[in-house]
Amino acid sequence: ILRGLNAAIRRDVEAIEACRLPAMDYYRARLDQRLKELTQGMEIDPQRLAQEAAILADKSDIAEEVGRLKVHARELDAMLEAGGEAGKKLDFLMQEMSRETNTILSKTGNAGEFGLRVTSLALEIKANIERIREQALNLE
Repeated sequence: ILRGLNAAIRRDVEAIEACRLPAMDYYRARLDQRLKELTQGMEIDPQRLAQEAAILADKSDIAEEVGRLKVHARELDAMLEAGGEAGKKLDFLMQEMSRETNTILSKTGNAGEFGLRVTSLALEIKANIERIREQALNLE
């Protein structure tokens, strides 16, 4: 059961990763549009604008969270392979995976259709994390 749930999480993480670049493009286009609306007739320093855009892009990028979720999924596989008493460790790992998933949700909520896709996938990941947690309680 746990291996199957982890495999589902991995698939969803891969699907989220596939949405990452299109979501970034969406943010960039939306930022461009908003800036044009807000700065009509104003002169703006292009270098400053590029700096601000880079900061915004960094804040909305989910690459780190996706990477950490992949690492955690591998850790879960290793734990399951090793066997033994894993209840508390498993619960802690699920806590970390849940945090990463929540961060992804908060960063992609405004990413248009890609944000909706990521939200759906992330909610499925959270549901599977909870299922694993329930199973971990049974292991203790």
